[in-house]
Amino acid sequence: MISRTAVTLARRAFATDAAAAPAFTAPAKPVVVRRVGYVRGGIFGFLLGVSSAGAAAYVYLLDEYQQSANSLLSGVDNLQKSTDKLKAHTGKIELLEKDLAKVPAVYSSKKEVEELRNELLKAIDDLHVAHLELKAQVWENANK
Repeated sequence: MISRTAVTLARRAFATDAAAAPAFTAPAKPVVVRRVGYVRGGIFGFLLGVSSAGAAAYVYLLDEYQQSANSLLSGVDNLQKSTDKLKAHTGKIELLEKDLAKVPAVYSSKKEVEELRNELLKAIDDLHVAHLELKAQVWENANK
């Protein structure tokens, strides 16, 4: 059964009379309280994203720095090895130059070899002449 107050409230709700309308109070809509958490969540998300991106960039840069440092150190090591090889070759060249400077004092020159050859040929010719003279003397002594 419907109570009398409910019926009167229903009549007032459908009344078009201006006097009846203010007497009726519509049930209050629930007030939706908007939370401010979306602002805090947005700021928190932004800071979290920036921090994670910064950390990733830092790790990447640190890795790149490490790789470039290793590359530089290997380049320096290669340069040191090349320098040592160059020093060794330079030492060998200096030693050969010293030996080459001693060569004229120790060995004969082409002119000296030619002079010795001429002297040897002259000595051989003298020996042939002496041999022929000896043969001639032996021939003369044998024929006498």
